[in-house]
Amino acid sequence: MPETPEEDLSYAERLRRKGVQTRPSGWSHATRDETVEGSTDDGGRFKATRDTAGHIVTEETTASGRQRKHVTINLG
Repeated sequence: MPETPEEDLSYAERLRRKGVQTRPSGWSHATRDETVEGSTDDGGRFKATRDTAGHIVTEETTASGRQRKHVTINLG
């Protein structure tokens, strides 16, 4: 008689019984958008977001309150 119930099982059967494993923390950083926020030298604020394809969207607000959006598309 085996000491543990899994001792007499084949490797494939142990994997089937193990079930699907999921990460409790959700998606990894490799699949999330990366975001950087900060302020410019002239007193404005910016937020730069890079998605998984490498495209960068920069939203900025100048010190006078004007809002701008810059998009850099990764073609490679």
